[in-house]
Amino acid sequence: MFVCQVCGTFESSLNKLKTHLYCHFEIGELQLPLQCQDCKNSYANLYNYIRHIRTYHSTSISDAARITEATVGNEGNEGEDCEDVDIGDDDCDEASDISDTVAAIQTEGVSMVAALRASSIPYNIIPNIVESFNSVSASVSSAVRSQTLDTLLSAGVSSELVESIKLDLDAKLDNISKPLEFLSTRYKQDRYFDNHSLAVKPESIALGTAICSHSGTSTLSYECFQYVSVEKTLRALLQSKDYVSLLLSDQFDSDILQNYVDGEQSKIHPLFGNKNKLSIMIQLFYDGIGVTNPLRGQSVLHNIGVFFYTIRNLPQRHNSCFANVHLLAVTYTQDIKKYGFDPILGKFVSEINKLSRQGFEGSFPILGQCTMYASLCQVTCDNLALNGILGFIESFSCDYFCTLCYATQEQIQRDFSEDLFEMRTSVSYDNDISEMQCGWGRSHIHCRGVKRVCKLNEIDGFHVTKNWSLDIMHVVLEGIVPYELGCILYGLCHDVNGLDIAVINREIQIFWGKITVDKSHRPLELNRLEQPGQGLVPSMKAIQYWALLKYLPMIIGFRVLPQSGNQHWRFLLHLSHLVDLVFAPRYTHGMVTYLKTVITDHLAMFVELYGDNGKVRLRPKHHLLVHLPRIILNSGPLTGMNCLKYELKNSFFKRSAHIVCNFRDICKSLAYRHQQRALYSLLSKDFLRDIVVVSAQNILPVCTLPFSKLLCETFAVEATDDVAVATKLSVASTLYRKGHFVAVGEDADSGLPQFGVVHSFISCLNSDVWFLVVECATTVDFCAHVHAYRVARPKPTKFFVLRFSDLLDYHPLYGHHTTFPNDVHEHDYIRMPYHVFQP
Repeated sequence: MFVCQVCGTFESSLNKLKTHLYCHFEIGELQLPLQCQDCKNSYANLYNYIRHIRTYHSTSISDAARITEATVGNEGNEGEDCEDVDIGDDDCDEASDISDTVAAIQTEGVSMVAALRASSIPYNIIPNIVESFNSVSASVSSAVRSQTLDTLLSAGVSSELVESIKLDLDAKLDNISKPLEFLSTRYKQDRYFDNHSLAVKPESIALGTAICSHSGTSTLSYECFQYVSVEKTLRALLQSKDYVSLLLSDQFDSDILQNYVDGEQSKIHPLFGNKNKLSIMIQLFYDGIGVTNPLRGQSVLHNIGVFFYTIRNLPQRHNSCFANVHLLAVTYTQDIKKYGFDPILGKFVSEINKLSRQGFEGSFPILGQCTMYASLCQVTCDNLALNGILGFIESFSCDYFCTLCYATQEQIQRDFSEDLFEMRTSVSYDNDISEMQCGWGRSHIHCRGVKRVCKLNEIDGFHVTKNWSLDIMHVVLEGIVPYELGCILYGLCHDVNGLDIAVINREIQIFWGKITVDKSHRPLELNRLEQPGQGLVPSMKAIQYWALLKYLPMIIGFRVLPQSGNQHWRFLLHLSHLVDLVFAPRYTHGMVTYLKTVITDHLAMFVELYGDNGKVRLRPKHHLLVHLPRIILNSGPLTGMNCLKYELKNSFFKRSAHIVCNFRDICKSLAYRHQQRALYSLLSKDFLRDIVVVSAQNILPVCTLPFSKLLCETFAVEATDDVAVATKLSVASTLYRKGHFVAVGEDADSGLPQFGVVHSFISCLNSDVWFLVVECATTVDFCAHVHAYRVARPKPTKFFVLRFSDLLDYHPLYGHHTTFPNDVHEHDYIRMPYHVFQP
């Protein structure tokens, strides 16, 4: 017997099990990747899983099933001889039930086509693949028919009987000859998947009309944008029991700020603050994307603007997943310039007000029959897009550029605390709108930064002056970090003997040859060091700037003596400390107060060190730092507003546009492709971030492992029992290897994080849960000179077993084994990606 992992149903053959699992996949109940219960290997698709079972485990499962069947027969027929029946013979089963074979082929074909449509291949290729699939099936059925008839004739069966059998075979094999005929064309595929219960199809909304001329003929055409219903998307998501569990799993502590719900803004919101209603918090994002080669002429004609959103009820680690970023609308940027944001946002505002006031009813897993509500909690974009969508000026070289206060260019050069700025309020905003409308006929129409009324103000509980949100990816990683690193490295190369651009590049290359994490985030080779205020050359991605800042103190720290008191080095360490605090995943109220002081000190240090005689000025992004503490108190940690998760979608749209190569209505094509990808992600449950994938493992006796006694005590197993052992695995998109350091806890007395070295990964054969076996390490102290923790490995080695959920932070860490000045012994130096503490 073969057992279904989803519902526990017993199937008599492996092919029937495959058909059964495909049925679960089609309704979104099958969780990928699949893990073999016998050897703990993981498989990304059902085909590889079934092939593995057939190759390595079908014999043992059939033998066990035969023994079970015989035992049941003996119990029911005492004293009678029972014959063994090989119920694991797939050929006999399939021959006896031709309808199961057809169903198996069709369900597997549907899964194949769904996976192809979710990828980036051209859709016009898929019908050819389906036709080839049908041709192979027809050839196989024809060969079976011919061989069967030839065998019967060779056996001496009369020709009249053979002719009768031929007619019967033709009738039964007719369905197998073209099993995917219902998916043979693009039209049939679209119709099939659009009618799926979990599919959400984009709809075209007209913005206006335009006259188009082609071949001397002028026609009237509609200019449209593509819109995806929020309600339909939420209904599809809430059909998954696992997704509902995630929505309800985010527990919060009023003393610790971990998510948006912990902030003050959600508590005073008319919907989110009502604990009697099940409400969904929506975070809106907008960005412009160039989908064609920017070096070619007229490339901007096909630039698009995309609106995404995430559900802030989910734990933050899940919202960084590609599948949990949902599409709202796609439009041409030229249409936004022509019609503005209001027509697009108007559709969204109308639907959100309906969802926040009336909600939508349904029967959902775990929740049962209930009414769900949804509303907008905040808007997050890069600085230019945020100002544009909220109706503020989009120039940052003039006064009143900030969406939260009335800052001027001169004021941001001398005031480094939010208390010194006049904050925007709904009353002052209304006054600015009135002043602006009174001067409508003049040029440069804006009043203290306000250009127009934002359509989003019509949403209950939302106002642009209360949109406590800033994107730290653009503000910090792509703005402040390269700007200040350019100043720091220029100063260090002039003050430290033997340090220049060539030495820095060589040390970076050597360091990245040793590092075991962040390998793909390697910074680019620096071309030259510009004068302070010019940044770094060449420009890099945000994640590369972050990696360079994290490891730079360890890379060149041995060349700067601690007793030298170098001001540039001191400022580099202060910048690292500031970024660690900004990217912290959780805060206490005391940390927020401390962050405010750190920001004030940092801006003052920068002006004192590099702003002499006005040579280097603070940029507007420096000013935005002063608002971060209040934003945390109102909206939770800043990582929740980080646009890195939204930028992941850009590559999908660009790649799809290059493959489609048909720009007649590229917005419709990209929106449709995205929704096909969303359907496949929902069916395969890509939104889950706790899936463990093991590529290779060994089955070993417990007694052969150096920590056998610990395993016997932890799992209550015998020394002769077998366990699965792996040296590499992935949890969601995070790869863990043997030799990685992990943060396992926090010392109660010193407050220093405690680390361990990954030795291996263990799972019992009767369980699908994987554990880390970690070698204990001792945190000696925090080495301020290189901004890293100094760690020692005590002897003899002490092991302990952990779940992945027990880790202080999920990031694997690199232990840099070296000796810095004033070290007596060699230690491992560990750089944490941000400040973290035990909640």
